[in-house]
Amino acid sequence: MDLNYGILLAICIATVVAAGCANGPQAPVTPSPMPSLAVSPGIPETTPAGVTTTGCTNDVCSFVPLSVSPQPVTSLRIEASPQRYSPMMSSTPGIGLAPNATGFDPSAASFAWNASYGQFLSWNAPDYHVNQLGPATSNSGKKLYWSFIDKPSSTTEPVIITVTARDPVTGSVLGTSTVTLAWDGDYAVTVKDIQ
Repeated sequence: MDLNYGILLAICIATVVAAGCANGPQAPVTPSPMPSLAVSPGIPETTPAGVTTTGCTNDVCSFVPLSVSPQPVTSLRIEASPQRYSPMMSSTPGIGLAPNATGFDPSAASFAWNASYGQFLSWNAPDYHVNQLGPATSNSGKKLYWSFIDKPSSTTEPVIITVTARDPVTGSVLGTSTVTLAWDGDYAVTVKDIQ
């Protein structure tokens, strides 16, 4: 529970009890002084506890919680190129896959990649040597490639590629994205959907 919310809840309960709003007769209760909540009647004041008072009347104060800043929205989307690929193409070793992150620093995250068919490849400067990484790999968010060697036993099942970005310190998920590749004949795929 948020500390500010807990303090506000305790103050509200104490105020209700002190005002005699609970069931049954009660002995008068004198509230203890709270210097951080002292206000002049009718003059709103923001307290360090994250509460705005709207004034006090007859020893009863009204409190309104301040708005809490929302958590930053994070998202992740795979950028895939080219939109159609066959291993017969000489211009690229596969479909290039680059994570596009918003709301977090991709260089400070770890990325886990999985493919339902085929394999991932790295192809980077300075030597641009193609390295096979397998159907599951991890990296620091650099572009990688997906390819295949053998034609599948069935072209009715699409290829599903997923990436999950995590905070390496806490392990919390920062974002996920999925690319669906549809078979175009026996030896080519097209980018069908990106989520």
